[in-house]
Amino acid sequence: MPLGVHTSIAGGLSKAIDRALDLGCDCVQIFARNPRSWASKPLQPAEARLFRERRRLSKLWPVAVHTNYLINLCSPDEDIFGKSLTLFKKELSTAEDIGADFLVTHLGSPQEMGREFAVLRILSAFRDFAGSKLGKKTTILLENTSGAGAAFGSDLKEIARIIDGAKLLKLNAGLCFDTCHAFAAGYPLKAGGVKRLLSIIDKEIGLKSLKLIHLNDSKGAFCSRLDRHEHIGKGKIGLDAFKEFLTHPKISPIPMILETPKKTEEDDPMNLKAVKGILSNIA
Repeated sequence: MPLGVHTSIAGGLSKAIDRALDLGCDCVQIFARNPRSWASKPLQPAEARLFRERRRLSKLWPVAVHTNYLINLCSPDEDIFGKSLTLFKKELSTAEDIGADFLVTHLGSPQEMGREFAVLRILSAFRDFAGSKLGKKTTILLENTSGAGAAFGSDLKEIARIIDGAKLLKLNAGLCFDTCHAFAAGYPLKAGGVKRLLSIIDKEIGLKSLKLIHLNDSKGAFCSRLDRHEHIGKGKIGLDAFKEFLTHPKISPIPMILETPKKTEEDDPMNLKAVKGILSNIA
């Protein structure tokens, strides 16, 4: 399976490719800009060309861009919704300009307006994207959430409605499945539960729509709704569940990105080693 991490773009987008290669990654995820600011500078054509060339030489696959954290595609606030639309289109345009395979996004929060409002609001945003001719080259991936607070996207059935709607609009769309978020939301990512988990994913959204996995252990307990990532094998999901999950034949071909904590330079190598150790012991 392709295995990678989220790497920094400090010094330029193409530097993320070098960092991924230095870590021995097969794939990579990046932010294309500051993930906590509405402000954004236009991507320079030379920088986009350099990224595409470095990526071509690296043979990394896939390359994923994660959207800005401020984007809220189901906000009931018209100002926030409008700013989210504008910024999302910039993110999608950048992803397509650099040749990224996936654009991963959180779906936001409808606040007190509820889930049905969220679905319809997000689909209205997708109609806007389709009208702009974006979303043809790069696949938009919707990331499941832990269900904390009023955040939308913890229920795969609701994500499936949005993916189906996006496809009707001729947009490429799929699921980015976050293991920490799923566990915290109550999906059975446990030792002995992986077969049932995959059956649920297939029934609720379709395994064919599962394009990328964010591989994270969980600080929070099962069904806690707590979105706190932990190092692989050191959280509440644990090594036994990860062994069962990583080696399942329906999961093993799907690319995986680690978003585990980064407090020191040793953290990414440690987590990559843990995953590779699981795979080598089973092989």
